[in-house]
Amino acid sequence: MKTNDTIFHAGAASRSIDPPLGLPMSGSVQRVSPATSRFAALEVSAVAFASGGTRVILCGVDNIGIQGAEAEQLLRRVAAATGVDPAGIVLNWSHTHHAPPGCRALCGLIGERDPEPSDEVLAYIDFLHSQIVETCMTACDRLEPAWIRWGMGSVDEAINRRQRDADGNVTKIGWEPEGAVDSSVPVLQAVRADGSAIATVVSYACHPVTTGVDILGYSPDYPGPLRDFIRQTTGGECVFLQGAGADIMPRVAFESTGESMREMGLRLGIEALHALADRRARAASLREEGLVSGTGLRLFRWEPCDEPAPRLAACSVEVEFPLLPHPKLEEIQALIARTEADIEQAAADGATESALRVLRFHGLNWARRVEKELLSGAPRHSERGTIHAIRIGDGAIITGPGEMFAEIGLAVKERSPADVTLYAGYSNGEISYFPTAAEYPRGGYEPTYGHKPYGLPAQVSPECERLLIETSVRLLLSLFPERTAPVVPGWTATGRLPEPPAKPRITRPAIQTVP
Repeated sequence: MKTNDTIFHAGAASRSIDPPLGLPMSGSVQRVSPATSRFAALEVSAVAFASGGTRVILCGVDNIGIQGAEAEQLLRRVAAATGVDPAGIVLNWSHTHHAPPGCRALCGLIGERDPEPSDEVLAYIDFLHSQIVETCMTACDRLEPAWIRWGMGSVDEAINRRQRDADGNVTKIGWEPEGAVDSSVPVLQAVRADGSAIATVVSYACHPVTTGVDILGYSPDYPGPLRDFIRQTTGGECVFLQGAGADIMPRVAFESTGESMREMGLRLGIEALHALADRRARAASLREEGLVSGTGLRLFRWEPCDEPAPRLAACSVEVEFPLLPHPKLEEIQALIARTEADIEQAAADGATESALRVLRFHGLNWARRVEKELLSGAPRHSERGTIHAIRIGDGAIITGPGEMFAEIGLAVKERSPADVTLYAGYSNGEISYFPTAAEYPRGGYEPTYGHKPYGLPAQVSPECERLLIETSVRLLLSLFPERTAPVVPGWTATGRLPEPPAKPRITRPAIQTVP
């Protein structure tokens, strides 16, 4: 659609990405069977914004993630198809654990017997990428004059999962009441002149694992019911963007009825719309009118005011994230030999396929990839990722290329100059888990071996926390030159998010003389 550069525009679209039954699902080492049902619909949804020659796309995808060169290629495809600068494109993976693989690079890393993807999986990956491109194109084609409003709610439905023992070490995934949680619900809505919704963007920082691994059905988890509720209530589209939820899970997780999924999605949807209530997208003032009906009445009506279009801007920067020292070749080869012997013995003892997958995950499939990389003579010592920052009016979106701990998203939000900041982890690539520096000594899955399902030879280093936060805040400041950021010492999270501007009070205008 050709747009008037003096007017703000928005457009939205969604598409089904439901796969054929029988494909494997990513996200669980011990799940051995492919999908036999559709627990809930998978989809891709997108909203596009345009103003003054600048365009932006926010796209949410029901998938565990797309990595590296494949994510970069997909971003370039969307840019070429829509004419949007790649800096202004956010492709966000909801991180559902009930969808087929979204890229070739992540296949074979969770203990599969055959680490090579089947032709059916490769066909679905191609289909998924095409649907993402098509959905973004359609959103751009539907651009129409729009106004926007931001809000921020709060929902206490998540828990830090890095459960500590008496010594403060992490040995299991469970409940950690002292761990950080980002309970905020940032929300952005685009509306028409008549107030009807074009699209609502909602974010929450929490692993989508309400649905248990024993459910052999495709599912978006709680983002699905959230989107359904928003659409039914507003009549417009809904896009969910996953936040910094790497160390966060739902309070009620891995259950088999779908009740928690539906309740959590509904609760988030209600809070998102509550956060927008009384926040006008279009500036207006009350005008007094008179009416005679037996006695004189003085009534008031909203009258739109002229105002400049919301600012729209985007920027990005490529960052080299250092890795910890990788294992030596002889160590990896010894691990492979030991694991092969363990698998042979376990199989002879009648071990289940689930148990064999655990052995392959820890010491075989990943190790063989690392062995190949070490033998190449050019093993990686860092991994490249891109951080995107987008300004839409007085709010902002900032991205992280992986599974960010909640404290990282909180730290960026606390230092942002925007009224509302939406931190979208799992975006435009997925490098690995990104723990905070303080969590490495505690051990546990994420800092110790969370790099294995991502195929890295070693985990990212603790200094990546500071790299992510400082780079993000610098980008945000560049988009808000008229503002200063809140003063927060250091770069770690305090857990105290700035409040968005108070909702305006509606006061009665001064009495006027009405004929």
